[in-house]
Amino acid sequence: MDKSEAEDILIQVSVDSRLQEGYQGVRLIMREIFRGGMVPIHDISRATGIPVPAVSATRRELEKRKLLSRKGGAILTDTGIKLLRSIGIYDTKIPDFNCQYEVSDTVTKLVSQFDELTKERPSPDYSLDQSHATSLTCFKRVMYCHQNDSIEGRDIAILGDDDLTSVAMILFSTRFGLKINSLTVFDIDERILNFIESMSLKLNFEIHLNKIDFIGEIPPRYKNSQDVFITDPPYTVEGLTRFISVGAEMLKERTNGLGFVSYSNLIPVENARLFKNIASMGLSPQELIPAFNEYVGAQKHAGISKMGKFFSSGYLKTSDPTPRNLIYTNFKETSI
Repeated sequence: MDKSEAEDILIQVSVDSRLQEGYQGVRLIMREIFRGGMVPIHDISRATGIPVPAVSATRRELEKRKLLSRKGGAILTDTGIKLLRSIGIYDTKIPDFNCQYEVSDTVTKLVSQFDELTKERPSPDYSLDQSHATSLTCFKRVMYCHQNDSIEGRDIAILGDDDLTSVAMILFSTRFGLKINSLTVFDIDERILNFIESMSLKLNFEIHLNKIDFIGEIPPRYKNSQDVFITDPPYTVEGLTRFISVGAEMLKERTNGLGFVSYSNLIPVENARLFKNIASMGLSPQELIPAFNEYVGAQKHAGISKMGKFFSSGYLKTSDPTPRNLIYTNFKETSI
C-alpha cells in the first residue's frame, strides 16, 4: 500500500463516519491506538480531543475495513499498522509529553474540606447543560486564576456556578489570606444560589448572588463592573458566545480585565465560528489548556474540557440576546 492509497482510505473513513476533523482526525485516532495498544474509547477521546460518539463512529468504519479490531479495547490489525507505516507513522516507544499543573498537599486538604461541605449540593440540571466539575478541578481553576493575578483585590464574577467554584475560591482565599474585593455569582438556577448562600454564611464570607437569565439583555448595573469573569458555559457555540459576551460586558472598560472560560472540544468549523465571535467582542486568547477540567459525567466529551484565558482589549462589541433553544444542548436537540 502506497501513501496516496492509504490517505484515500483514511479520507473515505472520515466521510463515511462523518468525522468533522476529516483525514487528520482519523490519522490521530489510529496513531493513538497504535501507541497505546488496547485503548478504551474514552481514553482515545481524551487523548485526541474528539468527542466519544465521533470516535465510536470512526472506530466502526475502521473495523469494517479490517484496520482495527476490539480485544478489551481498540487495537490495530496488521493491515492497520501497515497503513500507518505507509504514511510515515512508526513511533510506539517515545513517552507522552505531559505538562500538568501540580496540586500541593495543602490544597488537597482543602479539596477534602470542600467535599465534606458540599455533600448535599443540588444535583445537575441537564436541561441547563449542568455537569459537576470534580472538586480538584474547582481548585485548579482557583489556583490558575491566582497564578494569573486574578484574585487578590479583584472584583470577580462567576457566570453559572453549579460546579461551586465560588466555594473553592472562598476556602482557598481564606486559607492563604487572600483579599478579594468582591465575589459575585450569577445563575439562573435558584437551587445553586441558595446552596452557595448557605455555604457563604457557614464560612462567614460575603458573596453577592444574583438570579439572572442570560438570554436577554443584562441590567446596566452589572456592566463595566468586574475585573475578572469565570464561566463554564453551555456546550453550544451560541451558548458559549452568549455567556462570554455577557462576561465581556461585565469587564471594566478603564482597566480591561481577564476572562477564564472552560469549554468542551468543538468540531473545527464550530471552533472557528466561536473564535470569530470571541475576536469580535475584543477578547484576545492568551492561553488554551487541553483537558484542564474534569467532570463527573459529561461522557460525550470523555469527562473533560479545556481552559481558555482571554484578555480584554478594551474594544467591545457584544452578541445579541440569544433564544433559549439555541443556547442549551437539550433545547437545541429537541427543537431540530
